[in-house]
Amino acid sequence: MNRQLLSLGLLSLISLAKVAAQKAADYDYIVVGSGPGGAPLAANLARAGYPTLLLEAGDDLGNNKNYSEMINFNLAANDEKSRWDFFVKHSSDEEREAKYEHTTWRKPDGSFYVGLDPPEGSERLGIYYPRSATLGGCAMHNGGVCNLPSDDDWNAIAESTGDETWLAKNMRQYFERIETAQYVPAGTPGHGYSGYLNVTISDPAFMQQYSDVQEIAKGIISVVGGDVTRDINSPDPDRDQSTGVFGLASHADLNGHRVGTNTYIRATLDDPAKFPLTVQLQSLVTKVLFSKNSEEPTAIGVEVLRGPSLYKADPRYNGTKGEVVRLFANKEIIVAGGAFNTPQILKLSGIGPAKELKKFDIPVVKDLPGVGEKLSDNYEGGVLALASKPLNGSSGPFAVMLKTPTARKNRNIYGWCKSFSFEGFWPGFPTEYGPSQYECAFVHMNPRSQTGYVRLRSNDPQEPPEINFNFFEHGEDEDLTEMLDAAKIFRKAITAVGEPIGPFNEKHPCPGKNQNCTDAAQKEFLKLQTYSHHATSTCGIGPAKDRLAVLDSKFRVHGVRRLRVVDASVFPSVPGAFPVCPIFMLAEKATDEILKDAKASEAS
Repeated sequence: MNRQLLSLGLLSLISLAKVAAQKAADYDYIVVGSGPGGAPLAANLARAGYPTLLLEAGDDLGNNKNYSEMINFNLAANDEKSRWDFFVKHSSDEEREAKYEHTTWRKPDGSFYVGLDPPEGSERLGIYYPRSATLGGCAMHNGGVCNLPSDDDWNAIAESTGDETWLAKNMRQYFERIETAQYVPAGTPGHGYSGYLNVTISDPAFMQQYSDVQEIAKGIISVVGGDVTRDINSPDPDRDQSTGVFGLASHADLNGHRVGTNTYIRATLDDPAKFPLTVQLQSLVTKVLFSKNSEEPTAIGVEVLRGPSLYKADPRYNGTKGEVVRLFANKEIIVAGGAFNTPQILKLSGIGPAKELKKFDIPVVKDLPGVGEKLSDNYEGGVLALASKPLNGSSGPFAVMLKTPTARKNRNIYGWCKSFSFEGFWPGFPTEYGPSQYECAFVHMNPRSQTGYVRLRSNDPQEPPEINFNFFEHGEDEDLTEMLDAAKIFRKAITAVGEPIGPFNEKHPCPGKNQNCTDAAQKEFLKLQTYSHHATSTCGIGPAKDRLAVLDSKFRVHGVRRLRVVDASVFPSVPGAFPVCPIFMLAEKATDEILKDAKASEAS
């Protein structure tokens, strides 16, 4: 066995641009992408004894405090050392798009302008949607929120595929397997205590000492109920109806260190057992390779461009083409590039809508119309206001779950509140409004519209695809009503504190003090300024009879052998408010499916 086992001190060596092509026998599995789907899966396969290659386009920044300390997530998301700058649309209505207040432009000097009045000669780029190219993927720049979806989100997959292993009662085991819960008493049912993923909540001690932020929190609790120590991931059978304040769970340890993708890979590489895991950085996968000796398309390897900053979304891209390398696997290829890059890789490989592939002279390997379609995301907004005085005291965020009056079945709003400002993403975000700022930001879950897409601009693997979320194409008034009702509840909750902290001068969605905005005006603001960062569903799981389904219930690409997808793109719709922990769970389920098939093959 030709094993390339990397200690932490040697990770940087794999960044070398000159790496020889590998023989087919070197690896059993190749995993493309090191996010919350790919990283745990690669580690698990290696821990099971199978030589596994994990490919990552970026570098390892695990020792950089912008990434290793969860509190620095805004710095991480703005850091050009990991950024992939995607620019997306929210609709095909150019007049509507032109009203997005944080539209990003490229000025003639090459720098960014954010706003609606750019300098003459500026190029409109669109709505900023940063992704993270580093060892660990977007789990290295996110806010770390670990929130499990509703049971219905899992059960819907089981119902559509007929595969009962997707039932919520079966999926819970994967959360328990990965978790080390550090915010509930040991032995609390429904939690794990020996997994690779530490889960904690924001320190609730601020509620024990008088301060302005404590008073605001008490006011919020007086309106919506709950407690800052409540378990948001409890297996309570009524969990999906429970509302009010909860502890905000995140994948960080008690010292605030980010844990998950990068830490699990590093632990696997450093383990004395010398698991057969190889990590190769600065490796941009351009396509999947297929056997020419089989009737059914059969994946056998990948083509890679080697070198730093090769993707044009990287702000450091300088036109370099990189060295072309081909790598091969004995068993399977698993693509885990995320909701934007996985469909791009599949399409460049000849898997996707035949008409689109032919447009760019890409030979069709498998006509799958659903690749890149049904792009979905939650809608996000918030009530941001300035108190009448600088706020004293400090706290981490706490969560607020709401079920607005017109919610269809389950609670539909996940909010998080503290003295901060978050209004979406743009280069250099966020805008700080000073020590009097307070916000309850929120996610509207399970939006009714799911008609977005990720489509090729060319057959150049270095060029980012065209991305349009097509927000509010369906169910616009229903979704905006739910968002408006959430804003009204959060406004009432924030302002419950009274003087001298209040009255509050609201920034949005209803600006001013003691304001009297119309519902229509607030809905218009929420529609035009909605933002998001939880893209999913561009390679969704579903039965073969569904023309837009890309994968079966075992993560296998329909009609293609030895090729799977394990990342956010597989969800038929966005799983709850924040997809990162559900994706960690996917990696465990995929591990079981892949190892089951491997053992069956070895026994035959």
